Amino acid sequence: MDGALTERERRFLALADPLARRFAERAAQHDADGSFPHENFADLRAAGLLGLTAPEECGGLGANELEYTLTLERLAWGDTSTALALGMSLSNIGQIAEGHLWPDHAPALFREVARDGAMLNAAQAEREMGSPSYGGLPGATARREPDGGWRLDGRKIYTTGAPGLRYFIVMATVHEEGQPPRIGDFLVPSDAPGVRIEPTWNALALRASGSDDVVFDHTPLPDDALLSARTPGEPDPRAALGLPWGSLTLAAVYTGAAQAARDAIVHFAATRKPTALGKPLGELPNVRMRLGEIESLLLASRRVMLGLAADWVASPDARPALRQQAPLVKVITTSNAVRVTDIALCIAGGQGLQRGKPLERIFRDVRAGLVNAPIEDVVLQNAGKSAVDAAITSATVSADDSSL
Repeated sequence: MDGALTERERRFLALADPLARRFAERAAQHDADGSFPHENFADLRAAGLLGLTAPEECGGLGANELEYTLTLERLAWGDTSTALALGMSLSNIGQIAEGHLWPDHAPALFREVARDGAMLNAAQAEREMGSPSYGGLPGATARREPDGGWRLDGRKIYTTGAPGLRYFIVMATVHEEGQPPRIGDFLVPSDAPGVRIEPTWNALALRASGSDDVVFDHTPLPDDALLSARTPGEPDPRAALGLPWGSLTLAAVYTGAAQAARDAIVHFAATRKPTALGKPLGELPNVRMRLGEIESLLLASRRVMLGLAADWVASPDARPALRQQAPLVKVITTSNAVRVTDIALCIAGGQGLQRGKPLERIFRDVRAGLVNAPIEDVVLQNAGKSAVDAAITSATVSADDSSL
């Protein structure tokens, strides 16, 4: 892939590469402290990368899915937490732009992103409800006020990047007199009255991602803060688009992290010379075989990830089929990242478990990919159902002949 990069892709990577190296130098301390890397986002803002996916006509860089994926993967090599928080904002912006969502709000939002480096993320998950992908009415509520505005109340969990966000896209149950409850998405500035971030994120992985709780306490909002509303059971307008931004974000973040683990363990194997051995570990056949497995996993991950992104950009007619592939790409790449770090730790032994070292941190970070939606069980069940449904529809197997 590197040999076929376009001029734009090379330009974006040239912006990302020095930042990734800077982030890698800071990552251990932020992981140890559980602190949000504000200075990383100041660097991204100065480089213009917080506007990577905002449309060019609004002052952004207008990156497509492939350009975005390559850039985010490189940044994730430096720090997984930073890349995930960045990816949440950039992917939301990309979805809104490509899907032509919320035209009354989007142009001004894009201009603020491009001009000021404003970041946003969805605030959806709740402790009682869990992931919104499973359905149900949110506990957060937005009630119509007599003046025509809204009053927002509730708590959201796992709001990645919360300390650095300018806007939250808040999912809440809409209550209006004389109407049944609906589900609404509200654009809420982080400095609105009654909004506060509670630093609750203290997790095994992604410790610097700022995935904190956000509380809305009688937060007043204007009438036009409501972006969209739907009946329960109706899909979120972003999910209904079927765009691959979300899957590509997770694939890029965890593949970039796995690349960093690969680089760390290859350097270790090439330079570690146990006195009893008298030569580098990397000269042992079993170590080389394990390193070869890492290479094969990363090749597979990058091929499916970049192939999906490239095909989406180049072949609009193929997008119905590509929509079905996107969740599988997420599962393949995150599972491969976990396997890469497992193998790397087997090679490194006890040294790989030392706190403050890149491999130990990456080993923990990539495990978050297993619980990021969509989860593997759901994706594989859906893929299996689609395969069976397609076979039934095509009638390639007759009812009286199911033999192999």
